[in-house]
Amino acid sequence: MIIDNLIGYQVLDSRGRPTVAVTITLVDGQVHTARVPSGASTGAHEAKELRDQDGLGVLQACKNINEVIAPKLIGAECDLTHADEILKKLDPSSDHHVLGANATLAVSLAVTKASAGAKGISMARLFQPKGPLLIPMPMVNILSGGAHANRTMDIQDILVLPNGASSFNEAITWVRAIRENAAKRGAKIGPAHLIADEGGLGLAFTSIDAACEFVTNSIEEVGLQVGSQVSLALDIASTQFFENGKYSLPTIGREFTSSQFVSFMAKLVNEHPIISIEDPLAEDDWAAWAEFTSQVPDSLQILGDDLFTTNHTRLDRGIAESSANAILIKANQNGLVTDTHHVLQTAQAAGFRTVVSARSGETEDSWLADLATGWRAEQIKVGSTHGADRTAKWNRLLELEAIEQTEFAKPF
Repeated sequence: MIIDNLIGYQVLDSRGRPTVAVTITLVDGQVHTARVPSGASTGAHEAKELRDQDGLGVLQACKNINEVIAPKLIGAECDLTHADEILKKLDPSSDHHVLGANATLAVSLAVTKASAGAKGISMARLFQPKGPLLIPMPMVNILSGGAHANRTMDIQDILVLPNGASSFNEAITWVRAIRENAAKRGAKIGPAHLIADEGGLGLAFTSIDAACEFVTNSIEEVGLQVGSQVSLALDIASTQFFENGKYSLPTIGREFTSSQFVSFMAKLVNEHPIISIEDPLAEDDWAAWAEFTSQVPDSLQILGDDLFTTNHTRLDRGIAESSANAILIKANQNGLVTDTHHVLQTAQAAGFRTVVSARSGETEDSWLADLATGWRAEQIKVGSTHGADRTAKWNRLLELEAIEQTEFAKPF
């Protein structure tokens, strides 16, 4: 199917900040639109968004789409591999800073959606044409802090993993009940709580331990068993409070060397029902990552986000140095759909678990659910169960489970 038109333009994300959208029209009249997200807690090694001089707008990125990219794709076959190769030629930089990763990803995603549409199949089936689709297990925010909630907690998120659920429908039903119970319990703690960027509760706690206990109690009060049915996952986002070789937690008034913080994180994992921990160390503190991995149980999911930034070179180093055993996959950290998929495939081949993730600044698009499913990722991290930008992804997974031949991922 031939691309008849391609237009880039500015829209707003869930935080009300401008982001990039692309609409592709095919010669048969089909129209497909893709919008890209943006992160608040960003790693230094991510692909580079192109923002205007005011630091917010994306008009130049849209101009690059309309004046540089579109002339090369209009009239061409709507094919993802071909389109991504064109984008690499137009911007050969490793981080897409010339055209902007927000511009390249928006085009790459729009071509992906249009390619699936031209074949009359879902995006998930574009990547896995046959066999049962694997619906990923949801990793869902309950409490948020850090850059997502005005630093109400030193760490970024406390999440739950419904590791005992038998289907996605059951998993998200359990999580919804936990989130609602946590909100009711939180309202009794003190003043009205914040709703964070990703829909989690922005409640203030005196320690990470206290926050973990709050979520554990919220699970138990709805009649679910901690550990066998629902467990905890932490997003530490350590880079956010690492400076001059020290980790500083202002809430508890402590400062740690790398080795001290490794011990602090290991103790936390050992004392709570935590089965996944994300970015327990800073993005370039490689030696500490290896030290942490050697000290905790092999069963613990050690998830690299800022460490890897969906970057093939950094993933290769992490595999070689046994820095982690799982990777967070964010398409906008990479800038192209094909290259993002390649990073995920490399991780899976190395025995890493893969967690496809949204960003704090999201849109109402649901393509993330299709990518996670089509790529057979074991987990998906979207945020909480509140906000249309989040529920769009959950609802798409519920739809896929209802209408397709599927199985439910059980990575734990």
